[in-house]
Amino acid sequence: MAIEPKFERVVSSERIKLGVTQAVIECKLPANDESEIRKVLCAHAKSFITSSEAVDKDINFSGNVNFQVIYENADGVVSGLDYTADFKEKYSSDNMCSQATPIVNSSVVDVNTSINGNDIKIVAIVEITIDIIKNTELNALVNVEGGNVFTNTATLDTYNFVGVLNNKFESNYDIEIKDNVQKVLEVSCSPYIESVTPMEKYAVVVGGANIDICYVTSGEQNVLRTHQVKVDFSQEVALEQLQENSCVQSMLDINNSLIKITTNIDTDFAVVNLNIPYEYTGYAFNQNTLEVIDDAFSTDNYLNVCTESFNTLVCGGHINFEGKVSGNVESEDNAVDEVLGTCCNTVTVASAYVEDGMFVLEGVASTTVMYLNKETNNTYSMLVEMPFSLRENVDVDEKYYPIVNLSLGEVTAKAKRGKDLDVSATLFVYADFYSVNPEAVITEITETEEKPDNLSVLTIYIVKPNETIWDISKLLNINPDSLLEQNPDIELPLQGGEKLVVYRQKEVLF
Repeated sequence: MAIEPKFERVVSSERIKLGVTQAVIECKLPANDESEIRKVLCAHAKSFITSSEAVDKDINFSGNVNFQVIYENADGVVSGLDYTADFKEKYSSDNMCSQATPIVNSSVVDVNTSINGNDIKIVAIVEITIDIIKNTELNALVNVEGGNVFTNTATLDTYNFVGVLNNKFESNYDIEIKDNVQKVLEVSCSPYIESVTPMEKYAVVVGGANIDICYVTSGEQNVLRTHQVKVDFSQEVALEQLQENSCVQSMLDINNSLIKITTNIDTDFAVVNLNIPYEYTGYAFNQNTLEVIDDAFSTDNYLNVCTESFNTLVCGGHINFEGKVSGNVESEDNAVDEVLGTCCNTVTVASAYVEDGMFVLEGVASTTVMYLNKETNNTYSMLVEMPFSLRENVDVDEKYYPIVNLSLGEVTAKAKRGKDLDVSATLFVYADFYSVNPEAVITEITETEEKPDNLSVLTIYIVKPNETIWDISKLLNINPDSLLEQNPDIELPLQGGEKLVVYRQKEVLF
């Protein structure tokens, strides 16, 4: 009887890191009143990817960079500038295909400014990381009937990409500042994720933003001040294929160019209404378990077995924690008599990995500290950079990659010993972990020529280290159950060195 194999379709997904590229975005910002600019007190930029598309070997993507600058003119008047520059870029890779799902993220890693009369030239270096989600589809052998075929089975676990959870939503916040606010100069928002909970057909996303508002007071002497606050949200994001045990890799961002600010000013307080446009994106995977045949042999015929290798994503859960960073700087010229506040807060990730059961996150947080020197009665600023290396216990090993969402909040600065500044801040960390496992399945099996008869009646076999009953049965061309029946005293698992007896009944013709 010829063999009759049965196959089932397997779809497996993996996340592939394609590479990193950079874009240089620059612009000239004229002073609001066309007056001569004396000095730049603070400048920063934040990037946002607006769209991405896979076309053959290319990923085309668009984005913007939102620049914010606080400056002082020749008359000592402090003002703010806000400008958004759009960009389009392309990334090519031989690993790319049009069926893949691109994942494009960006961050500003450096900002430089220079003054030319009543213009400020500002240059931002944007770092763009490109990943893709790629599917592999193939047939896996799950059963064979006929032909005296014996099979060994294994459990195959695969993760299948089922779709993107995407939600663009706006949240309104009324932030009260108990001060005599004249005008708001700059608003900086740093989004954070607190939790992502998959449910049937939707996920609950809890997060928010750390907000820093820089403003000028009214009165006889205009003074720079900053106000910090942490706001939150809770959103339900729908996806039909989502299950409670789904794995979701999450990213949260804010399109800073679309933030709407309305200020209602009273005598001794102001209410700043912020309309913040969040964008949550989650890449969802469902786990599938299938019993497959990973080896087979026939006692009657040789078998031609074809296998196919592929990779599958493995989800490792997530982690959520807060970390503290600190730094200090010394003024070269002016004494720090009064700290006015901090603004232009940024944080960049240099590296993130798992080592010895610890999640290691390294990078640099930075802030610009505004301060007053009473001798000159002038406002000055200093950039403070705070390198950090955070470590947190995790339940995954070194083969897992982290996907990091990082937010900077609660920045404080204190004057110390005249010209010294001490700065500290809180980092809000949310990271998903995943790895890639190599797998293989039998995709084709056919019979070939008959096997010759084994003429020996008795075989004594000495078990080698790491051999199994299946290995020996296949080698000796005998039913695995018969091998165990003929050696009832053998204890499993085999250790090596045991003696197995195989008796083959022969028919004697007279």
